[in-house]
Amino acid sequence: MAAALTLVFTACSSQPATPEPTIIIQPTIFGTTPPTETPIPTNTPAPTATPIPPKPINVPLSGPVDSLHPFFANTPAARDVAGALFVGCIGEDDAGQRVALGCEQVPTADNAGAVFIGEGADRHLQATFKIKPGWRWTDGKPVIAQDAIYAWQLIMAPESGLRDPLTQQVFSMNAADERTIVVNFMSAAQAQAAANGALRGDVPFEYFSQLGDYARFAAAEQPLTPADYASVLRWLPSHLLRDVPPAQQRDSAFAQKPVGDGAFEIDSVANDRITLKPAAQPFPLGQPPATGIAFLLQGTAIDADAPQVLRDPPAGTQADALSILQFAAGVEQLVLNVDRFPFDDVKVRQALAHAINRDVFVQGSSVATATTSLLAFDPAKSKALLQEAGWDCDALPCVKPATNDAGEPITRTLAFKLTTTEREPRNLVAQEIQKQLAQAGFAVDVEIVFGLGRQSRMFASFAQDGVLLTRNFDAALYQTLDPLALSGQFGCNSIPTADAHDVSRGNASGFCDAEVDKLIAEAEGGESVIAPAAHAEAVRQAEAAVQQAAPAVPLYAPLRAVYARKVSEVRPAALLPITWNAWQWR
Repeated sequence: MAAALTLVFTACSSQPATPEPTIIIQPTIFGTTPPTETPIPTNTPAPTATPIPPKPINVPLSGPVDSLHPFFANTPAARDVAGALFVGCIGEDDAGQRVALGCEQVPTADNAGAVFIGEGADRHLQATFKIKPGWRWTDGKPVIAQDAIYAWQLIMAPESGLRDPLTQQVFSMNAADERTIVVNFMSAAQAQAAANGALRGDVPFEYFSQLGDYARFAAAEQPLTPADYASVLRWLPSHLLRDVPPAQQRDSAFAQKPVGDGAFEIDSVANDRITLKPAAQPFPLGQPPATGIAFLLQGTAIDADAPQVLRDPPAGTQADALSILQFAAGVEQLVLNVDRFPFDDVKVRQALAHAINRDVFVQGSSVATATTSLLAFDPAKSKALLQEAGWDCDALPCVKPATNDAGEPITRTLAFKLTTTEREPRNLVAQEIQKQLAQAGFAVDVEIVFGLGRQSRMFASFAQDGVLLTRNFDAALYQTLDPLALSGQFGCNSIPTADAHDVSRGNASGFCDAEVDKLIAEAEGGESVIAPAAHAEAVRQAEAAVQQAAPAVPLYAPLRAVYARKVSEVRPAALLPITWNAWQWR
């Protein structure tokens, strides 16, 4: 844990010392006549057992805690602790659905909380958020509109060092009253001005223009309407932080022992643990059933008798003593380089997708679930598509007449190299794909790139000859965390090139289609995003268009697990801190 969090906090009590108890001795009274018989002794009643108070839930942390300030908590361990302290306005549940927490509703077109106002290039999205009555900070102060405005200004302060693409799309944030915040996103004209460094307002847009954060809006024709617009409102206790300079907030006293708006507050911070207790101020969503949460730093022994929530069970733990909570963690996919033979032909890509039986990857397995696709397993359809593309598959692998660069006739074989990493069970998956595609007429050579994560050449930088960023592959097998970010994976502007090759450019396939780009733009930033039903249809159309083009073939969703002992109502999800609903834990 960071040094700032290893301090032991002590408090001075203002209550008077408890006086020593007065001991009263009752004298024995004897009569004047001695007893004539031996008295019968009475049985001494058994002492009443002192009830043992319930123990807090133990949560071992997976790494260091860098800060408990919610805007600077970067490590997974820090986010898990902060998740139990801060709740916020609009959240997301384990099914990926937005839910109103500290606000009365998720603003949408259906409830008139999100509307478009203005005309032409000045037309823009306006979202109104209403804080729930009684929503409070754990020190007793109410959460007010100014707390949200302060948080926006802090994120946009250059001295804070924060850069949040969603927050940067807000032009103004105002308080209609103490519980109502009106958020105006940028119009097309304002977005273009931001890209040119000419936008002025309540925050220094020009600073982020200089960093290039608005460059992608230089030709904006539509108002900025991010699909996650409802998540933009965040708040901080401005009454505690307004005098703390932005540059000092990361390491401030607040970052060591913050005041949140959740069901818990910090009880103590020590070298080996951070302990939370139910907040003294009632929590508007209901008092937590748990008596507390003890976050154990790495190396701290777990109390075997305490209720526990574990990312990894300790060695020797009996499996039948644990509840296993599984959740999907991205998608394992086969990405096809559409600029290379044979995947420069869409019919070959479609044939490959129809030739793969996804169910095989999960038979007898508890670690994955098969994905669904419009190009489902259909060997006959695969064969027909290859025939339409001119391939002769009477003998395997398939062959096709062609000409070389000199114009001479040659025969091409339906062959490619599948590049993947050594992470298990990827080797076995690659071998299964090789076997299935061989039956369909593809000759597949499997190449293993050693190393895990960023240590692997698969995910290395462009300068380090990273396979994905240089697009130096025929087909690549790897996992993506957020398959719904269509523009990042399949948008024309996300293709890595020699001139633009940062890690955010995830379109390694090189797929680019103007009509599909329009569908993706509508799904992720069109005016339909504020209307749930219309937005769902826009997403469906965009996903269907991408699947039909088959630049990538989704295979299965790997499952991760969290383990619980004597604790219920834990609902983990891939992109949320494990404690997002800690107030419900039992």
